[in-house]
Amino acid sequence: MPPSAQLVALFGGLSLAAWGIVAWVHIVPWLDRRTRREALLVAVMPHMFRTVGGMALFPGIGNAPREWALPLAWGDGITAVLAMLSMVALELEWRHARTLVWVFNVFGSVDLLHNAWNSIRLEVAPRLGPIGYVVAFAVPAMAVFHVLVFRTLLRRVHLENP
Repeated sequence: MPPSAQLVALFGGLSLAAWGIVAWVHIVPWLDRRTRREALLVAVMPHMFRTVGGMALFPGIGNAPREWALPLAWGDGITAVLAMLSMVALELEWRHARTLVWVFNVFGSVDLLHNAWNSIRLEVAPRLGPIGYVVAFAVPAMAVFHVLVFRTLLRRVHLENP
């Protein structure tokens, strides 16, 4: 594994640990005191900004292969739109809002895993450039927030009717 890939993996792992601690200490206790709808409105929110993955397509940002950057941009863009639709559906209390959140979260999680697999398979770390910051900092945050959404969807709620 090239040194740049080792660094991305190290910084990504440290970010994942840091986001996990933030979630455990601050976010989970707060979410647990909210209704499922209120908690989902917070846990889904960061994914609306997942469009930042599309920056991998911009010249000068990095030199990642198009084979990696294009599916990443599309998947992140679709995830962001699904997150936005989920937020609107939750806020307006649409009948199938929770189903839409499930669709968003499953799609976004699979896309995140697909992007990770492709980054390893295509050995993109040495060619990331500044987009490496997103990979090492934002991707772990998105992974933690996907877990928070699944946790919220699956939890027993005492404040409301499930």
